[in-house]
Amino acid sequence: METRAAETIVDQSKEVARIAAFSDGVFAIAITLLTLQLQLPKGGTLAQELGGLGPNFFAFVVSFLVIGTYWLAHHRLFAVVVRYDGRLIWLNLFTLFFIVLLPFTSSVIAEHGNQPLAVIVYALSLAGAGFANTAMAAYVLVGRRMCPASTPWAVVGYNLWRGASVATYFCASLLLLLLPGGVSLVTYSWLGIPVVGALLRRHYRAV
Repeated sequence: METRAAETIVDQSKEVARIAAFSDGVFAIAITLLTLQLQLPKGGTLAQELGGLGPNFFAFVVSFLVIGTYWLAHHRLFAVVVRYDGRLIWLNLFTLFFIVLLPFTSSVIAEHGNQPLAVIVYALSLAGAGFANTAMAAYVLVGRRMCPASTPWAVVGYNLWRGASVATYFCASLLLLLLPGGVSLVTYSWLGIPVVGALLRRHYRAV
């Protein structure tokens, strides 16, 4: 009986590692695809073309940082996952759906960043990835369903709030559209995302 139990644990760990490796590949491809929007506009001098690249580069930086943040959250979550089931696989795929969508929504805001609809589509796609990741983290950690029973509450809280805080931030930023110059206010407000992450890390280190 003990031998069979040990074999089951080994098999589970191998499958968890495969899920994590597949997910890492998807994140890597999504980040790589972001560079496709960095194309110099034709016409004018090199300086003018580089200047015209500004909106695209801004969208690239924001998307790169957010995908990187979600990858870190995903990586740290799977560091405590010791078993899996079909629901975890589907929740993971749901998260990856929003990740692979980000290069497209990044191109939308890069080309139409002065339009409120483009800002809304982009923010909601980023928020969707955060909420999906939070749902997966909740399934893994609440009740210690897919992680060791000894997993500290600080680890649980950090993983739950990391994705949720970023997603909530993007949704809340859309309220700035109600103000004059709202589109610009929304896009510049996204530069505060790293601050949210830093505050969250500081809080849970103190728990």
